[in-house]
Amino acid sequence: MAAIIQALREEHRNIARLLDALSHQVEVFAEAGDPDYDIVLGVADYFIDYPDQCHHPKENLVYARLKHAHPGEAEGLFDLLAEHRQVHERVVRFHETIDLLLGQSDIARASIVAAARAFIALEREHMQKEEAQFLPLAERVLTAEDWAQIEAALAERRDPLFGERAEQNFAALRERLLEWEAEFGGRRGCG
Repeated sequence: MAAIIQALREEHRNIARLLDALSHQVEVFAEAGDPDYDIVLGVADYFIDYPDQCHHPKENLVYARLKHAHPGEAEGLFDLLAEHRQVHERVVRFHETIDLLLGQSDIARASIVAAARAFIALEREHMQKEEAQFLPLAERVLTAEDWAQIEAALAERRDPLFGERAEQNFAALRERLLEWEAEFGGRRGCG
C-alpha cells in the first residue's frame, strides 16, 4: 500500500476522533448541558485549517493523477474536487455558527444542534465515500510511477493536532481531546 494512502487513512481516523468528540459535546448541549466550548471551538478551528491546507490537497493530487493517468478507471468516480469545495463551504458555515454561539448571539439551541449534527453526519458521509470508492480505486490502479509523482508533488506539512508535535494553537485541543477519550472511551475509526 502506498504511504500516501496510509497517511490519508490515518488522517481520516484522526478526523473521526474529532467528530466523535464534537458529537459528544453537541449531545451535551442538546440536553441543555454546558459543553466544553474549548473542544467545540478547537474542532471548528481545526476543520477550517487542516483539511483545506493539508489533507484535501493530498487527496486532490491523487485524484488528479487518477483522472489523468487512468481516465477509464476513474470515469465513474464522484467529483472529488467538487466535494471538497462543498466541504469547505460547510466548514465555513459551521464555524460561523460556532462563532455566533460563542458571541452570545440570540440563536436557538435547536438550530445550533441541528447545524452541528448535519455537519458531523455530512463529514462522516464524505469520508466514508472516499474510503469506499476513491482510496480503493487509487490503490488498485495507480502504479509505482504514479505514486512517485504524487509523492514528489506533495509539500510537507505536519498535522497541527495529531503530528508528533502539536502546533501551539492546537495544543490545548489535543490535550482536551486526549482527556475526553480517556474519560469517555472515545470511539475510534471512520464511523
